[in-house]
Order: sequence, then structure tokens, then C-alpha cells
Amino acid sequence: MSAELNIYQRINAVMQQVQYVQKDKAISGGGASYKAVTHDQLISVIRFSLVEHGIVVEPKQTSGDIVVKRDLAAVPPVKMALYSGNYDVFFVNMDKPEERTCVSVEAHAQDNGDKAPGKAMTYAVKTAILKQFLLETGENEESRADDAQMIARRKSLTRADLAKYIIECGYTSEQVASGLNVDDINKADPKEAFDMVTFWKQQQQ
Repeated sequence: MSAELNIYQRINAVMQQVQYVQKDKAISGGGASYKAVTHDQLISVIRFSLVEHGIVVEPKQTSGDIVVKRDLAAVPPVKMALYSGNYDVFFVNMDKPEERTCVSVEAHAQDNGDKAPGKAMTYAVKTAILKQFLLETGENEESRADDAQMIARRKSLTRADLAKYIIECGYTSEQVASGLNVDDINKADPKEAFDMVTFWKQQQQ
């Protein structure tokens, strides 16, 4: 790492090394279920790169309040406190600490004890890192690998490749030409045709 790099060059260096974080926790509640990235998962992925490129993460709370208090005597009882906090999360050049960027985050957290403020700060830091470094999140590596292969295939696409792809997906050149409002597939933009066939295929899955 060069001490001459400014904070934006260091952030860019981290972005070149770290692009993706896999969602690792199943969340359910309110009739919905989904997967999310935890703070610990994110830190395990990005920490080495932050250290290597001399970036310190410095969160500072600017305000905070318990917006809903626990009240077990209420009818119905309020078992979970709701905390709201505002945070400025700084990304600091360790060699020039006055050189920094900031992501401001409003965070909320619930807890039936005293942990809501800490949970809110954890969420704020996680969100700031994901946004500052434009990190992609996903549920599994296999689907991401498939996406990368499709992008590479599209980038190097030839008309012969397109013809093969159309057949692989179970369509005909005439169908694709009609979908693009041309009378001959050779008059169509190959990448537009590729995108349309891909869309059709995804709709059938």
C-alpha cells in the first residue's frame, strides 16, 4: 500500500478486491421471510482489504432516542423497545486522518433488554460499508457465477453464438425476429436479441 493514495483511491482499491458478500442469515417475521447479510459476515469479507489499504471505519452517533418503550403493564403489553439513532460513519485515510468520507445513516432496532442501541449502530455501520463500497449481495455463489458467465457470453457475442443460443433456449430465429419487429434475424442487434431470449427463458422458469 502506498501512503500517497488518497481516501478515494484507497476505497477504489478495496472495491477492486471485494465485490460480493453472500447473504448468510434467514429472517422471518410479519408473514415474510428473506435472507440478509449480517454485520459479522460483511466484516469477515472486507476487513483484510480495509486493513491492507489503510482505511479506518469510524462511526459516530449524532442522535438517538427510544421511540417506543417497553411496557409490560400495557394492554396489550409492549415487550420490545424500539430505538432510533442517527450515525455518521467515516471512512478515514489512516496516513492522513483529516482525509475522510462520510455516509450518514438512520437506523432502528428492537430489543426486549438493553441491546437496541448497539444493534442500531451495528446496522448503521453495515449499511454504510455496503453503500460506500457498492457491494453486491446475493444468496448463493452458484447464481452469481451463472450471472457472470451470461455477462461474459453476451460481451463476446457473435451472430453464430446468437443462433446457437436461440436454439439452446428452445426458440427459433423467426420467433426472435418477430419479437424484435424485424423480418430477418440478421437485421436485429445481436445483443438485443440475446437479452430478449434471456428474458423469455427467465419468464418460463
